[in-house]
Amino acid sequence: MLGRWLWRNFRKLDIFLDKHAFLLALALIVLFIRVPTIAEPYWYGDEAIYLTLGNSLRAGERLYVDIIDHKTPLIYYFALFSGSQFGFRMLGTAATIVSTIAFYILLKDFFVRKSQRLFALIIFILYTNLPRFEGNIPNGETFVMMFALLGILAFRQTRLYQAFLQPSRKLPHRSYIVKSTSNTIWLLISGALMGLATLTKVPAIFDFAIFFMVGWFVYVEAVSRAKANEVTFSQALLASRSSLGSIVTQLGIVFVGWLSVILISIVYYFLRGSLPQYIDYGLLYNFRYAGSWNPQFPSALIAFFFTLKGKVLLFGVWVYILTVLHKHFSKAFLFASSWLGLTLFAATLSNRPYPHYFLQVFPALAIIVAITVWIIVLTIRRCKPGKNGVLLCETDSTKPVIEAAGTFIVISTLLVTLNLLHVRPYPTLRYYDLFYKLATQQISWEEYRDQFNPVLKDNYQVAKILRRSPDMEVFIWGNNPLLYALSGKNPVGRFTVAFHIDDFNAYQETITAIEAKKPTLVVVMKDQVPLPGLREYLMSEYIPNSEYPTMTVWRRSTR
Repeated sequence: MLGRWLWRNFRKLDIFLDKHAFLLALALIVLFIRVPTIAEPYWYGDEAIYLTLGNSLRAGERLYVDIIDHKTPLIYYFALFSGSQFGFRMLGTAATIVSTIAFYILLKDFFVRKSQRLFALIIFILYTNLPRFEGNIPNGETFVMMFALLGILAFRQTRLYQAFLQPSRKLPHRSYIVKSTSNTIWLLISGALMGLATLTKVPAIFDFAIFFMVGWFVYVEAVSRAKANEVTFSQALLASRSSLGSIVTQLGIVFVGWLSVILISIVYYFLRGSLPQYIDYGLLYNFRYAGSWNPQFPSALIAFFFTLKGKVLLFGVWVYILTVLHKHFSKAFLFASSWLGLTLFAATLSNRPYPHYFLQVFPALAIIVAITVWIIVLTIRRCKPGKNGVLLCETDSTKPVIEAAGTFIVISTLLVTLNLLHVRPYPTLRYYDLFYKLATQQISWEEYRDQFNPVLKDNYQVAKILRRSPDMEVFIWGNNPLLYALSGKNPVGRFTVAFHIDDFNAYQETITAIEAKKPTLVVVMKDQVPLPGLREYLMSEYIPNSEYPTMTVWRRSTR
């Protein structure tokens, strides 16, 4: 009896593995690429902030009231759920695997040939996992990408998306949309998933906007078809009114799904008694953050294009070009180039040169690159050597030429943006070479650790001292959240780093918190400008306990 049950379940497992072999292979590839992340020390600042806030939430502190950072809340709850850097890395790996599988499914809508899908998939996997653009770190973009791709997969099931892929399909009337439970549910789910992406990081709003771009192109196609049968453009607009109503209704349902998730978060923080702080720090502070960085550009014109107005203008011009020439572009290009434009807008919202901001761009970029390569391959196949060595090429339309020009514009814009913002990707070969030396015992773990950040040697020694303290809270003056995360201690006061205290001019608030909590240990980073009033307080209440090249540990005096 037991043998029969085991055999039956073994057969089910065998059938499942056979059916999903390729997807399982994708998961294994992602796991293999990300193996070195397991061995990494606590070295990455943003990740340490997430883990520190996760620890504080676990201790019962209220987000945005007792402990503060400037992002929407989900990333901190992911860190809370993870419990450690290892858990957080595994959660990031799981999110990337889900994103990879979702992206592969999406590619089936745009590429008939497996070779095209495979090429786009390789680009996606490499750029979202390798350290070049911090793909190995579970940043907010990692989880935004997962929610966005899942949202697009849900949107694939809707009549609106299907009308985009197949313009011959008639859009349903508004009355049908209301009655069609299945279509409505998928619209709501797609909006809700984009809402979760937004609650992970605000720039995900630009991923959400791709739904509206799809709706726009469906309407443009409807007007174009109507114009073929009508005399004037105004008559064509009138003839396409029913299509417009259907599109607006479906996008309205998507928006309701998105808004519902945002409203749930607002109600939650209202019930927690922290709604004003959530709005200030979790939502509105992002606008302040986006405008606080002012890079230098070669000319006033280029500087204008990196302002909000300039970006809106450039994206508007691009949408106009896509609209006018939409019949000359494939659906893959219309979708991917619009999406890339939106995500590039998101990545440059603050004009900061951080590589991980551009992770959001890579799903769309992978599709664009695959289109470009296929155009080149197709062109070569259609060219034959003629007399005198001249290459003669045949083409049945101008479509490949126009689409090739479009891909050139899109890719060039991204490369120019990276250059103007001085985005410096991390070295990939050195990263894997270091891990190989560690794995083969050519270097010790301490030697491996110290390659990531010069402060880590001191951090790991000081963390041992902090862990021995009975206090759950310590105060670290400086930009060293790594020490909080490594020691498992929570910050005294609301802030994890000195630059937040500087930004909010919270010097007196911080000193007051130290005086009230009276932590046993205080750490002062030597490269940090002194906190007004801190040294005087330390000299009267504390004694220097340990001295390190990068920091001093003060212990509360028993006098």
